[in-house]
Amino acid sequence: MTFELEPIDRDDPEVRRLYADFVREADGPLVYDREDAGIDLEEEIAKGPPLDLVAPNGVLLLARVDGNSAGLGGIRYLDTDTAEVKSMYVAPPFRGTGLGRRILARLDEIALEHGCRAVRLDTSDYLTPAVGLYRAAGYREVPAYNDNPKADLWFERALRQDD
Repeated sequence: MTFELEPIDRDDPEVRRLYADFVREADGPLVYDREDAGIDLEEEIAKGPPLDLVAPNGVLLLARVDGNSAGLGGIRYLDTDTAEVKSMYVAPPFRGTGLGRRILARLDEIALEHGCRAVRLDTSDYLTPAVGLYRAAGYREVPAYNDNPKADLWFERALRQDD
């Protein structure tokens, strides 16, 4: 298998397709489990990935496996010390291949290159494989650092600094 990770425009058709799958998987249960969630999946899909996943505020990566679009991962810079992982997604046929770890590792490298000392993310506890991936990658649970109504878990990982 050949893995490729490349920065990509948030409006690229491959990104839009994967992002739609991500939203349906990540937010879909909230629509049905929380009547007051106020989540419109189609509206969220139409908006696409967060606007700040573009330079100079961040980066969005497209992962390909053997030439097939297989996953997404974005990072945005919260401040000079901290970055946040956003829109992390690996399509089902590519799960268990190590692709999620590769995306996270590259996002960490990008954060380090930007001068960040830590990376954060928020997620939902029902995304069990994702939570397992983050924990295995060295992310530790921290108190809520934002008011994202769709999240109920927050994680952070310190980055190595060669001072």
